[in-house]
Parts: sequence; C-alpha cells; structure tokens
Amino acid sequence: MTYYRRLSIIILCAVFSSSVSAQEEQDTLKIYTQEVRLPVVAYDDYERFDPTLAPDDILVLEDGVPQRVRSVRRVPANILLVFDLGGQVTGTRHSHTTREAALRLIKSLRAGDRLAIIQNSNRVELLQDWTSDLDVATQTLTMKFFSSNRSRLSECLTTAASTLKDQPVGNTHIVVFTDGLEAQTRNEIRAGAIQKDALRNLIATQASVHLFGYAALIEDFVKSRNSLVSFGGSGTVAKVVIDTDVEMRRWFKNYARATKQREEQLTALAQETGGRILLPSSTEGIIKQVEQVSRDIEAQYVVTYAPKRLFEPTSGAVRPINVFSRRIGLRLFSLRSHVVAPAT
Repeated sequence: MTYYRRLSIIILCAVFSSSVSAQEEQDTLKIYTQEVRLPVVAYDDYERFDPTLAPDDILVLEDGVPQRVRSVRRVPANILLVFDLGGQVTGTRHSHTTREAALRLIKSLRAGDRLAIIQNSNRVELLQDWTSDLDVATQTLTMKFFSSNRSRLSECLTTAASTLKDQPVGNTHIVVFTDGLEAQTRNEIRAGAIQKDALRNLIATQASVHLFGYAALIEDFVKSRNSLVSFGGSGTVAKVVIDTDVEMRRWFKNYARATKQREEQLTALAQETGGRILLPSSTEGIIKQVEQVSRDIEAQYVVTYAPKRLFEPTSGAVRPINVFSRRIGLRLFSLRSHVVAPAT
C-alpha cells in the first residue's frame, strides 16, 4: 500500500514538474517575441496623403527577406524642435524666418500630437516640455525664442536624446535648425565630428531626424559681406565703403567653409536616422521645406511586423530594410533604411 502511494506521489510530481517546465518554456517565448515598428509615409501619385493604407498594400524586406506585416495604424506624433542658431550670421539674419517656419509646422499638427522645444540661447535648455496644447507651444516659441552667439550642436543633440528617451517608438521626429558647428569665436571655429556619444544616444531613440543646414545661406551672406568695395548712400549722396579688415574677411570665409564641410555630417545623420536633409538656399526655401516635413508627419503611418529571424537580446544588431508598394497609385516612403534590434 505504501509503495503505490509513493508511486502516485512520484507520478504527480513528474506531471507537476513537466507542467512547470512547459510554463517556463512558454514564458521564455513570450520574453523573446519581438515587434518592429517602422514609420512609413503614404502618398498617392499627386503627393497627397493616402488615408487607405492596409497591411496587404505593403511589402517589407528585412535583410532581403519578406516580412508579414501585422498592422498599419496612425498614432499621434511626437515632434521635438531643436534650435541651434548660433554665430554672427544665422542667429541675426535668419532667426525670424526660422521661427515663422516652425510656427507653420506647429499649426499643421493634428489634435493629439505632442511637441517639445529645445533652444540654444546662452545655454542649451528645454524651452517647452512635452505638451499636446499647441497654443501653449505657439506662445512659448513666439515669446521666448532667442538665438545664441555660438552653435552647440553636439550638446543640443545630447539634450534631444535625453528628452526623447521615455517617448514611445513610432511616429517620432526631431526637427533641427542649425549652423552645424560646435563653436565660433574670433580665434576659433570648431567644425569637428559630432560627438560619438551624442550620435549614439540620438540614434537609440529611433526618432527620424530632419536637419535644416544653413551653409548655402551663410555662403551668400559671406560673399556679400566680404566685398572689398560696397556702395550705399541716399538721395544725391553716394557712399563708398572700402573694407580694409583683411583678418575679419578671412574669418568669415573660414566660417562659411566650415559650415559647408559640416553639411556632409548633417546629411549622414539624416540618412542614418531615416530623416530628411534640408538645405535651403533662400529664406523662402526655409518655409517651403518645413512644409514638406509637415506633410511627411501628417502622412505617416506606423507599420509593425514580427521579424522572421529574431534579434539576439541586447545584440545591438542592425539590418537593412526596404519598403515597397503592392498597389498601383500608392507611393511609400520609409523613414528608415535600416532596423535596429527592438527592445525585448
């Protein structure tokens, strides 16, 4: 009798152990189930937003392998405006147009979209914390916007990454207006590489970074400013000015050259994060190009899929990605050229 009771207990324990093992395996599968969120802009042939996008309309290739699209949805956007208007040129000549362009972008946002603002004035600061009250954001930008006497691009990008770190991955954008430099003084113009930590932290947010670089505007200004002889006056009085400050003309020429060199880094950053590089050649171009960014934000979906080949946890792996339309008359623009290992 004791033997059979003991056998029953052993069998029961084995069943319980098997159940626990199965449960642990199930939990493990849950832990490693992954979802990739991909921002995709949908236009028709006339570059108008297509409101009918469905999973069957999209072909996603990850590392050349077709993926099964799970969902297509529109979610509120998170937009972070970053103003890094420093130096003796852009901060005084184009800051007003830049603010007007940013105000147009805010006006184009939908109800439920959220906005924050970072400004480089005398220091890099969070001018407006996250808010869905676009009237408040408009007032903040209208009343508290100032430019700086020098650029601080790496510091601005570091602050941007910190501001975005707790925001959900998806319809997230950083719009940066910048000279593109790190510092400008009478004795120094710094245009070295953007700090690696700043880039790494920014890319980790998986936001699309749209960069307005003002090199062309600065170049035009410097050409005008560095004219050896300029003419002015009013009425019957003519005024001729001869610029004898050779050292200052040389400084402005170096300043323009540095901003042009930094343009390559800005382009690479935009491509790396799936954003746009915007290089206006006139003040009117700033307005026109910010309207393009506004249209992209308005026309964006979040497409999700579970990768057929799972990423290893904490691998930090990167895979190339391509998005194609399966439907005639539909144009898709993916704001990413790669996908980073999602959080598990």
